[in-house]
Amino acid sequence: MICYNSVEYNNWSENGRQCGTERQENSMKDRLLGRVIADRYRLESRIGVGGMGAVYKARHLLIDRVVAIKILSPEKRGEEHFRAWFLREARAVNRINHANIVDINDFGETEDGLAYLVMEFLEGEPLSASIARGPIDLTRSVDILEQCCAALARAHDLGVVHRDMKPDNIFLLNKNGRADFVKLLDFGLARLARDGRLAAKGAVFGTPEYMSPEQARGEEATGHSDLYSIGVVFYEMLTSRLPFNAKDRDDFIKSHKESQPVPMAEVNPELHKDAVRIVSRLLNKNAPERYRDGHHLLEDLKRLQRQLPAASWGIDKDTPKRSMAPNRFPPMEGVAAWAYKASLFGRMVARAYPGRKAPAEIDAAIDNLWRLSAASTRLEGEIMAQIRKNDLLEQRAREFRAQVGRKIEDLSRESSRLRREISEATVELARLKEEYEAAVVELTEARGIISNYDKERDEAHDDLRKAYERAGASAARKQSRADAINKVESKISKWTGEVEQIESQINEYRVQLIRHSDAVEDDLQSGRNHVTDKAKENTGYEEEMKTAEQLLNEHFRQRNDCTTLVDELAAFAQMMAEPDAGA
Repeated sequence: MICYNSVEYNNWSENGRQCGTERQENSMKDRLLGRVIADRYRLESRIGVGGMGAVYKARHLLIDRVVAIKILSPEKRGEEHFRAWFLREARAVNRINHANIVDINDFGETEDGLAYLVMEFLEGEPLSASIARGPIDLTRSVDILEQCCAALARAHDLGVVHRDMKPDNIFLLNKNGRADFVKLLDFGLARLARDGRLAAKGAVFGTPEYMSPEQARGEEATGHSDLYSIGVVFYEMLTSRLPFNAKDRDDFIKSHKESQPVPMAEVNPELHKDAVRIVSRLLNKNAPERYRDGHHLLEDLKRLQRQLPAASWGIDKDTPKRSMAPNRFPPMEGVAAWAYKASLFGRMVARAYPGRKAPAEIDAAIDNLWRLSAASTRLEGEIMAQIRKNDLLEQRAREFRAQVGRKIEDLSRESSRLRREISEATVELARLKEEYEAAVVELTEARGIISNYDKERDEAHDDLRKAYERAGASAARKQSRADAINKVESKISKWTGEVEQIESQINEYRVQLIRHSDAVEDDLQSGRNHVTDKAKENTGYEEEMKTAEQLLNEHFRQRNDCTTLVDELAAFAQMMAEPDAGA
């Protein structure tokens, strides 16, 4: 089943499986089907609809690669902030470059203003479809969530907030023999979170069922907002229900701001206590009280994962396998097909006009076919060379981004650990200072008793002894706390310096990543434009060849001595139109 990209939650609320009949009916009405985008992507079917636009299965005509293309809704493309937000999604996702985030390979605008993103084509289903079938086993849930958090941690390290985490945006597929491989979709709201120019102040964005309290209040989304949404998803995975008994959008928004979730123990008393603890922490209304960051959450998830039975990575036996049998009669395409047609027409000329010259317009048409097919061959070679160059450049860029991303991830993980150490030490420091002040007060009181003591009163000797003992103990405690305070302050100072140094390194890597990504994207865009220009030129050649073919067809259909060759040409045209017929 193919259910690519984000579908509005309400479309899944009944059974989570709306990917078939209704979409096919909608596709029949879609006027974009069959259109070629950027002279190289033909839209074959519509496979998803969301708030921002539609997603299509498409084919790269030059290299016969299946891709997915997201196209901004026509009613939104006239709104500059939506278009800017949409097109910047590609740069945001590509810089993250994580295995659990969908790849974006190309993006741009058509001449008539259609904004599009070209993504890897995924086969599988959204997590919402799995949740709709009932609660998900804890081992499987933690495995899925761990992948989501790893991707989000990388995104947050690079300053990108997803802002719309929900089951529809968590896509599950089988990859290299591993079931439940996660791909996060639709970072379309991420750039809006980073660029204040793209959204009105106080605007509420996201899906109400999964929206964090701060988003519900119209505040800026942060990494903590994504963690809250992940908490809602985790709750739903384990219970197959949402944490609030809300009725509509406004009710959900109010619940996230003000209400406490239905206790998981009431829904299922047998749930693992650590899973309940993690969900409860994630759903804390106070953002800093959730988890410090994705790395902190990952540590807890991995700790829980170690307590659970090992997950099975095998692909379901019921998963249909693709036939790898080759086509016995692979169709010729492009210039090879035109060269074959030219040879057939050449044989027709030889058969129709043996030993004498053919009419001038026929000779000219044959010459045109050979000349244009040769020119098209050269052009196609140039196009393929540029595509290979682009692919190599993109591959190297991905490797570079992955390498830098891992370095940032390692540094961020260490920074997260140190910040938590600082936080704990700060609490300890406050306690030590309170005890120090208490010791100071007690010492002062004891010294007051000693100084006010009447040395002539023998009966008070016992009280004097106790005052000296109290003063001594208080002085020792004061000194002990002072030494401990100095040690803790020294640790905090040391750790703070290390964090500052790490953050400086992370910022350097971020700047390096942005500069490299921008430079590569400029080179790639230049290469894409070159391919587009050459593809347009090739289209012109093809139109001229079609004109010559039409003239030759009309001429030789009238010649009885060329009937067999005309039939062969017709059979070839049929095979080209229905390539599976010869399989």
